[in-house]
Amino acid sequence: MLSKERGGYHAHAIPSHESIVEGIQSPVIEEASVYVADVFWTLLSVPITVSEKFYVLYIATFIGLSYLSFRQYYRHRTRRNFWQFLFPRSIYLHPSAKLDYSIFLINVALSPLLLVGAGLQAWVSALLADGLISLHDNQPIFTGDWGVWTYAGFILGYTLVADLSVYLIHRFHHASTVFWPLHALHHSAEVMTPVTLFRKHPIWNVTSNLLNLAMTGIFQGVFVFVFFGNPGVEILFGLNTIYVLYNFFGANLRHSHVWLSWGKPLSYLFISPAMHQIHHDPDRMNRNYGEVFAIWDWMLGTLYIPDRYEQFKIGLGEQGNPHDTLWKAYLVPVIDFAKALGTKYGDSTAKRKT
Repeated sequence: MLSKERGGYHAHAIPSHESIVEGIQSPVIEEASVYVADVFWTLLSVPITVSEKFYVLYIATFIGLSYLSFRQYYRHRTRRNFWQFLFPRSIYLHPSAKLDYSIFLINVALSPLLLVGAGLQAWVSALLADGLISLHDNQPIFTGDWGVWTYAGFILGYTLVADLSVYLIHRFHHASTVFWPLHALHHSAEVMTPVTLFRKHPIWNVTSNLLNLAMTGIFQGVFVFVFFGNPGVEILFGLNTIYVLYNFFGANLRHSHVWLSWGKPLSYLFISPAMHQIHHDPDRMNRNYGEVFAIWDWMLGTLYIPDRYEQFKIGLGEQGNPHDTLWKAYLVPVIDFAKALGTKYGDSTAKRKT
């Protein structure tokens, strides 16, 4: 290539195809390596991360609570010893369980790509708080430092709102013929292990997170308007404490074959593992949508509290399992969602024409 410079024309070397490709590949390979390293570290750090379901302490309480359940409900029903009862090959090596393990690993690898709306909560909170304060003569309702009761109120309110968002998105997916296919993957499990919790389609994860971030952002904005201030380290510690207690007291049993009920009246306030297992019964999937708190089910008429030990089925019942391979697990929900959307849209268009 020739370019005009002082003193005449000079020749410049044209970059070779190999150098161009290498220039493109180097940053791509570097970014990919960082990405893979982050995913690998995420998996390795699970047992030592208190916010993860498989934190070593939660595994210990999973075993301890399972032993109490074994002594109360199962010891006279089986000839197996406790460890054979808790980790039966027929469940943990079942094709459905193996599929859960694969989905878990793939979703962990995809998770950094699915951080849709990561800044939504802060944006909604700041926008709402600023708007409300400007409408109130540029003043919050109360001023001053947050006290113990203010912190406690924020922590409890935030947790309740976050839990309500789980109830709403969960119930919506069950009620909607369009969105149900995205959640049906979770209910198509033929056996349950703690890993079944993560048997979720990535699109379900995105929609669930968006609603959670929007609702908690609204709560935070209103709370900051009333009690001017910003959540600090104490708030984060408090929120973590609530979920630590939730995980400590048997969250991993919710997706398992081990029955554990809180009984009445505690089950009117908190969802027990047994209550969530009932939700996985194909004949009772319209019960117990809540995650931590049972009050939403209680208030909105979907609560079911078992009086005693019950046998329960899991799966989709007569529908069978349309997600029995990894490809089907990721593709069938999207295909069925598109078909349902097309049917609904087509019916609406036909009605308008008539």
